[in-house]
Amino acid sequence: MKKNIDQGDLAQSVFLLQPSRPILCTTINTDGSLHVAPFSWINPVSHKPPRVAMALLNKPKKQNSLVNIERTGEFVVNVPSLELAEKLVECSYLIKEGENKFRRAGFNVLPSVKVSPPGIQECKAHLECKVINSLDAGDHILLVADILQASYEEGAYSSNLLINLERFTPAIHILNYVLDKSQVHVFLKPCGSHTIEVPYPDNQ
Repeated sequence: MKKNIDQGDLAQSVFLLQPSRPILCTTINTDGSLHVAPFSWINPVSHKPPRVAMALLNKPKKQNSLVNIERTGEFVVNVPSLELAEKLVECSYLIKEGENKFRRAGFNVLPSVKVSPPGIQECKAHLECKVINSLDAGDHILLVADILQASYEEGAYSSNLLINLERFTPAIHILNYVLDKSQVHVFLKPCGSHTIEVPYPDNQ
């Protein structure tokens, strides 16, 4: 039996698309320092040319990453492993005045080739991106960006860029609970893989 979500609660329907695979986005602050924040609303949207689309909160308050990207047009997508789950969550927390999330997390800089923001050395893959278009999508701004440069850690992926689960456990987020003094986040830890072979229909 299917259950309809009440019209007044439709905003919650986006959670039906869980789990998500959050990334760490690096940008440059106005003072030249590095900024990092986790985002889950990112997807490839074009193969040739290679492009991604990422949605960042615009209302009621614009996210710092969006402010930086709108000013510079550049960002780096960093793909973390499950081992970075704690730092991934910490990077979503607010900072005190004068504090820097990148330094607080203890990340090491990975110099970029085509854009100004650097990547995060501890992550497994990196996409250097340049914004080509943006769309007011509601309470988020949808950014469409060209991938100008990409790199990955050898061994974490196969030669055709499939994840090697023996060397790289991706951070797959399921749910979280907000408590008074902390947050509890649940990530999916794969115990193996489920492989299937599906034959083509006779008419293909």
